[in-house]
Amino acid sequence: MTTDLETRYANAEALLPHHLKALVTHAQVQPTWIRDTATFWYRIQTAAGKEFVVVDAEARTKEPAFDHERMATALGRILDATYRATDLPFHGIELFDDAVEVVVGEQRIRVSTDDYEATILGPTHPSETRSPDGRWSVGVRDHNLYLRDTTTDEERQLTTDGAEGYAYAGMNDAVANRVMEENLGVTFPPHVVWSPDSSRFVTHRLDQREVELMHLVRSSPQDGGRPRLMSYHYPLVGDEKVATAEFFVFDAATGESTKSTCAPIDTPFVPTIAYGFMWWSEDSSTIHFAWGDRGDKTVRVHELDPDTGDVTVLVAESSETNVLIAPYHHERNIRVLASGEVLLWSERSGWGHLYLHRPDGSTVTVTSGDWLVRKIVSVDEQARRVTFTAAGREPGSDIHLQELYSVSLDGGEITTITTDGLDHETRPSPSGRFFVDVMSRVDVPAVSVLRNGAGEVVLELEQADATALYAAGWTPPERVMVKSADGVTDIQCAIYKPHDFDPSKSYPVLDEIYAGVQVTTTPRRFPQSGGFISAEVSGAVFAALGFVVVAIDARGTALRHKAFQDHARLVGEGQFVADHVEAIKQLAETRPWMDLDRVGIFGESGGGYGSTRAMLQAPDFFKVAVSSSGDHDDAMYHAWWGEKFFGDPDEYDYAKHSNMSLVDNLRGKLLLVHGEMDDNVTPHLTMRLVDALIQANKNFDLLIMPNADHAMLVNQAYWLRRRWDYFVEHLMGETPPVYRIADIELDPDMLASIGG
Repeated sequence: MTTDLETRYANAEALLPHHLKALVTHAQVQPTWIRDTATFWYRIQTAAGKEFVVVDAEARTKEPAFDHERMATALGRILDATYRATDLPFHGIELFDDAVEVVVGEQRIRVSTDDYEATILGPTHPSETRSPDGRWSVGVRDHNLYLRDTTTDEERQLTTDGAEGYAYAGMNDAVANRVMEENLGVTFPPHVVWSPDSSRFVTHRLDQREVELMHLVRSSPQDGGRPRLMSYHYPLVGDEKVATAEFFVFDAATGESTKSTCAPIDTPFVPTIAYGFMWWSEDSSTIHFAWGDRGDKTVRVHELDPDTGDVTVLVAESSETNVLIAPYHHERNIRVLASGEVLLWSERSGWGHLYLHRPDGSTVTVTSGDWLVRKIVSVDEQARRVTFTAAGREPGSDIHLQELYSVSLDGGEITTITTDGLDHETRPSPSGRFFVDVMSRVDVPAVSVLRNGAGEVVLELEQADATALYAAGWTPPERVMVKSADGVTDIQCAIYKPHDFDPSKSYPVLDEIYAGVQVTTTPRRFPQSGGFISAEVSGAVFAALGFVVVAIDARGTALRHKAFQDHARLVGEGQFVADHVEAIKQLAETRPWMDLDRVGIFGESGGGYGSTRAMLQAPDFFKVAVSSSGDHDDAMYHAWWGEKFFGDPDEYDYAKHSNMSLVDNLRGKLLLVHGEMDDNVTPHLTMRLVDALIQANKNFDLLIMPNADHAMLVNQAYWLRRRWDYFVEHLMGETPPVYRIADIELDPDMLASIGG
C-alpha cells in the first residue's frame, strides 16, 4: 500500500465521479430520437474531445452530425469568440434537413449545414417546454401558462386562475428542487406532455393550498443580509392533506382547454407527468396515465379523451402492501395497444411478469416463472410480439443482469435473444421499431449497438475505452453471493480491494450502504455505462485511500421478487443491519485480510439513515460511521415514501423504525452531516437525532453545510474531504494530511437530468 497519505488522497480524488468522464471514453450512447423518425443523435466523449454523431436506423448509417471544424468557425465568427472543434460550447442539438440549432450561453443559434452561415434566432427560453416540431413553447409565469410561437416569438396567455399553491405545470414543493434553483439561478421547465403531432399538450394544476408547511432557514444568503426563511408545502406520513392534481388539455392553435372529468388525484410526491406516467397514443388521439391511491395499494391505468375530458379506467391492480408498475418505482412498464389491450407488468404472482388485459375482461399471462421481467423494450402489434429484458431466467445466471428476450403477446414459448452474461440497458425509439442497447458488466466496459425491434443488431455504435481508468488504479469489484442473516436467502455483495493490495496485510473495512427500498446498492455495470441506479458510488475512491469497501444488497432492496423487497415493510425496524453484519462476516471467512475489528459504514440519504442505524443496532461490529442527509425518522419524512414502502402509521411502527429509539446504544465514532437547505430530507431529521443523542449524553460529531441542498453540491469538495479524514483518523488510525480537493464543477448532464 502507498505509504504517503497525500498521494493516496490525490489518487482518490482522481477517481471521484466527476472525473470519470475523462477516464472512460466512448462510454455509452444516449440517443436523442428526432421527432417521429428512426433517426437519432448522440454526443460521445472521445480521446480528442466531444463529438456529435447522427444515426439513421433505417439506412443503417452513422456519421458526424455536422462538420465540427466549420461549426466552431461559424460560432466563433458570429459570437466573436474562439472555439475548438473538439470542445464546442453546447451540449445538445436540434437537427433539421439543412441546419442545426444549438444553444450557446443565452442565445439560440441556427447554423446552415450547406454554407455554415450562423444566425442568432434569439434568447433560449430555457424554462420552457418545446413541442416536438419546435413550433411551440410552453412556459409558466406567476403560476399561469403562456404559449410562445417560436417562429414569431409572440406569446399568448393561456390561463389566468393559477395562484400560489394552485399552479399549472409545476412540481410539488417538497420535491421541486427549489433550493437548487435558487443556488444555481435556474428555473426548470414546466411539466407538460406534447402530443406527437405538436397540436396539443396535457398538463396539470397542482393544489397544495391545504398542505402543511415545512420551514428552512438560509443562515448565509449568498448576497449577505439577514437569514432568510423558506416555507413550502410538505406533507408528512399520516397527514390528512396532500397535494392533488387535475388535468387540462390545451390546443396550441386556439389556446382552448379541456378539463378532465375525473376528480383531482392525490399527488403526495412527484406528479404523474414528471414520473413519465402520462403519455399520448402514437396517433395523438388519446392520452393514458397510470396512478395510484395513497400508499399505492391500488394502481389504475386510465384513458383520457382529450376532446371531452372523459376518463375511463382500463385496468386496476391491487396489493396488500404496495403496487409497482416496474422494478424501479418511477419507470413505466405499461403499453396500451391500438387494439385496446393493455400490456402490464405486475408482481401478482410474487415475481414481476407481463400480463395482457383484453377489452372483454380476460387476461393472458404472457410470461411466468421464478425470474424477473425488467423492461418492456418494444411491441410489434402486427406481429403480436413483445421484446423485453429479464434477469435470472437462465439457471445460474446473475439475478441482477438483464438479457434480451421476446415472446408472443398471447403467451407461449419465449425466444432468447442474448446469452452473453452482460447487462443490457435498452433505449428505444418512440415507435419501438429500433432501440440502442448498451451492454456492460461491472468488469466489462460498455458496448453500444443499434438493434431492430426483434433484437437483431443492425449497427455497431461505440466501444468504451477504459485505458485511462485502469491507469488511474481502478480495478473492478468482485461480485459475491452470500447468505442473509436467515441462513437461507441469497444476497449479493461487491468487494473493492485497496490499491497496492497485499494479501498478507490487514485492512480496515468500509460498508457503503443505502437502506432505501427502491434501489440496489451493489454495482452491476462498468463506470459511465448507465443502467439501473446503483447507490454505491464511492467504493473505488475509498479503495484508493487504502480501505476494503463492500456493498451489500440486503433483503428489502429492489430487483428481486416481491417478498424480498417487501421484507423491509413486513419485518420492520432495521432488519437490513443483520444482513450486512452476516454478509461481511461471511466474506471475511475466506478473506483474512479483512480486519473485522475495524469496520466502518457510510451512506447518504437512505444510507445516512442506514449507516447510523447500523452503528446503533450493531455497536460491537460497526466502529465508525459517517451519515449524511439521513432520514432518521421516516414518520417525519415525505408522506409518499413512508406510506408506499412501509405503511400507514396505524399499520407500521415508525417509532421503532426511528434511529432516535436506539441512541442509548451508541459507542463508536459518529459524524452526522446535513445540508442546511436540504428541502428533500430536511435537516430537522438530523437535528432531532442530535437532540436525542444529547439527551442520552452521547458524544458525536456534526457538520452542517450552509446553503447546501439534498444533492450537497455547495462546497461538495469540503465535506467529501472531511468524510475521508474521519475514516482515515478513526478507522485506519492514521493522521489525515492537510489536503484540499479541487472545487467540483456542476455537471451539465446531471443538471439536465434533474430539470428534465
